[in-house]
Parts: sequence; structure tokens; C-alpha cells
Amino acid sequence: MNFSENCTPEILTPYLDGIVSKLLVLLQNGKQMVQEGALTALASVADSSQDHFKKYYDAVMPYLKAILMNATDKSNRMLRAKSMECISLVGMAVGKDKFRDDAKQVMEVLMALQGTPMETDDPITSYMLQAWARLCKCLGQDFLPYMHVVMPPLLQSAQLKPDVTITSAESDDEIESDDDSIETITLGDKRIGIRTSVLEEKATACNMLCCYADELKEGFFPWIDQVAPTLVPLLKFYFHEEVRRAAVAAMPELLRSAKLAVEKGQAPGRDESYVKQLSDFIIPALVEALHKEPETEMCSSMLDSLNECMQLSGCLLDENQVRAISDEIKNVIIASATRKRDRSERTKAEDFDADEGELLKEENEQEEEVFDQVGECLGTLIKTFKASFLPFFDELSVYVTPMLVS
Repeated sequence: MNFSENCTPEILTPYLDGIVSKLLVLLQNGKQMVQEGALTALASVADSSQDHFKKYYDAVMPYLKAILMNATDKSNRMLRAKSMECISLVGMAVGKDKFRDDAKQVMEVLMALQGTPMETDDPITSYMLQAWARLCKCLGQDFLPYMHVVMPPLLQSAQLKPDVTITSAESDDEIESDDDSIETITLGDKRIGIRTSVLEEKATACNMLCCYADELKEGFFPWIDQVAPTLVPLLKFYFHEEVRRAAVAAMPELLRSAKLAVEKGQAPGRDESYVKQLSDFIIPALVEALHKEPETEMCSSMLDSLNECMQLSGCLLDENQVRAISDEIKNVIIASATRKRDRSERTKAEDFDADEGELLKEENEQEEEVFDQVGECLGTLIKTFKASFLPFFDELSVYVTPMLVS
């Protein structure tokens, strides 16, 4: 699995006959642990060999479907979850035309499963969310009829409240944890314990929502009114970086979906004012989140997302919004200059060593990325508003011009 994960199809293809036939033998092994390993390895091989896997599809898929349909005991939960992962990755590797007939059967099984109550720690929940998203990527617009089944539980997972325990940082009471599933962080005088499994499910769900919007474009339109109010507040979800990252990435996808649906006449009763309304909801929230974002790398992602949103909104942005964006760009530049100064101070410390030097190098690269994105945002504002952006640019030039000589 580890070998094939980083392989190109050219390297892997000469060995596929041997690898796939051996893995098929292991899929029929009596030991569940071996079967699970074989499924994971097969998924990785299919993912890395892509189109070349078509040759083995007819031999492999019946075994995978058999596990999916027959591994129904509680003791087989992980085996069944891995079979979903493997089937969906194989489907993506071989493409829609080859996978279409089996996809229908597989989705029937997933739909039936979706309707059965599951325990909170059931691994199938998370694997199923990911399998649905891969099936969507594979089938494209043909996936739309299944969205009514997929979306309700997905929204439920994305809306999960973090399971948090707060104690005083001074207290000797350890936060009770029966396993490794609780992560503790200290904020000021508070110690916070967070159940990570809930956060991971939430992050997976947010990633999947972004993936559906990206894949289905205007087809995702019917869900925007539920998804936007779920994801926009998560731009400031500081318990889990992956949740924020997914919410940030989803913003331009939601706007694009609305804009395309209106342009193509697939948004009954909606016109450009709907796109403006969504833009007014998303862009100020992004600007505010950017102002409070503690991670430099995430600031870059937010600027990137903001830039894409501005390109989609164009002249729908009003003067106050342009002012707020311009002010925030100024704040980003000032904050960055401050971090730069702090870093140069750190190099003068007595205990400064090679490890610290590596860390600084990494931080400097992240800072470069922030400036790249600032440049992109300014470019978009100038292209969109032309001469009317000049007064704003004059204010910013005080912060920008010193960089020309540095």
C-alpha cells in the first residue's frame, strides 16, 4: 500500500498482474485482518494505476461487492467499511462507463445502509460519506438522483456540535478519557478537552459538501440554502483546522453553483439578486474570519478563496465591501510585517539552532504565499473596478511600495 501510494502508473503497471492476483487470493483469506489489509492495498493500487486498472475490473469487482453485501455482522464493520472505500476508488480509477452498472447496485446497498440506525462509533459512517463523494466524482451529473439520500445525513454530520469539557488550567483534575479520543488544549486559564472522533466526522462531512458543490456545479443549487448557513459560521471554527479549511474551500464553490444555476436558467424563481444575496452573506464573513485567523497558512487559503469569490461576484460588490476588503488587506500586510520582525529577532536569540532555522524557513515560505495571494486579490480588484479602485489603492500603496525595495 505504501509503495503504490506514491507510484505513477508507469512504474506500477508492469507489476499489476502479480500484485492484483495475489491480493485477490488474500481477499478470500479466513483472517479478517488480512482481508482488510488486502482491501486497503487494492484500493491504493487502483488509485495509483488509474486507467490501467480496467483490465482487472471484471475479476475484482465481484469479490468487492460480495464483501459489501455479506459482511453484515458487527464484528465485520471495518471490513465492510474498507470494501466501500475500495469499490469507490476502483470506480474512480476505471471511470463512469466501465463502473456504471455496478455503481447502481452499490448505491442501492449504500442507500439501504443509510436508512439503518448506526452506533456513534461505527466506522461505516465516515467511510460511507467518503464513498458517496467518490461515487459522485466518478458519475458526475448522473449522481444527482442520489443527492436526496446523501445530503440529510451529511448536513447532520457537518452540523455536529463539538463534544467539549472545560476545566481550570490550574486544577489537578485530569480530563477523564477512557481512550485516546480526547485531545486537550490550554487556552488562557482554561483547559479544554475535545472528543476528536466528532471533529473528524464533522471535518469529513464539510470536505464532502465542498466536493459535491465542486463536482456538481449548478446541479448543487437546490442545497445551497441549507449548506451556506452551515458552512459560513465554520470559517471561525477554531477547534479543528480541517473543518475551517473545508469551509474556506467551499465558499467560491457555493457562489459558482448559484451563479451558473441562475445563468443557465436552472434556478426557478431566482435571478442575479440571489447571487448578490449569497455574495453579501459569504464575502463579509470571509473578511471577518481572515481578520481573526491565527494560522498563517490558513490566511493564504482564505485570501485565495476571497479572490475567487470576488472574481465570481464582480461588480455585485458594493463600495462598503470593497472598503472592508481593502482594509483587511492592509491588516494582513501589517500583521505579516510584524511576524517578519519577530522572526528576525528570534535569529538573534542565544539558543537559536538549525532546527529553529528550518522552522523559520518554513514560516517565511508561508509568508511569501500570503503576499502572492494579496497580489492576486489586488489584481482582481483593479481588473473589476478599474479607475474607481484607485482611491483605495492609493491608501494601500503606503504599505505596498516599501516591498519594491526590500
